[in-house]
Amino acid sequence: MNRLQIATRMHFVLLRELGQGIDVGKMLKREVYARDVLLVCDAHGERELARLAQAFRAATGDAAQPTASTMAWRESQFVGGESSGFGASRPMTAHAPVTTPAAPRTWFDRLLS
Repeated sequence: MNRLQIATRMHFVLLRELGQGIDVGKMLKREVYARDVLLVCDAHGERELARLAQAFRAATGDAAQPTASTMAWRESQFVGGESSGFGASRPMTAHAPVTTPAAPRTWFDRLLS
């Protein structure tokens, strides 16, 4: 199978499994997009997706294989449990309570304030 056939098959399997396919043209032209799609295929757990990801890498000559530094960074983002995707959470710092001035009691007080 060539890269176009593999990417097209990935599109349909992802559409079936996740309800959303991929942009096949982007997959063939943009290495970063291809790497992200391949990581999704690896992480999903579907045997066919993992096999297709491996075949795409072989057809590309391993150009889309994630590097050790990329994998270490991704793992560091999930230290401490689930993440929202916006980086590691930080505990809230204690702030002084926000105080608002008391509302004036009479119309005369409001006129002077």
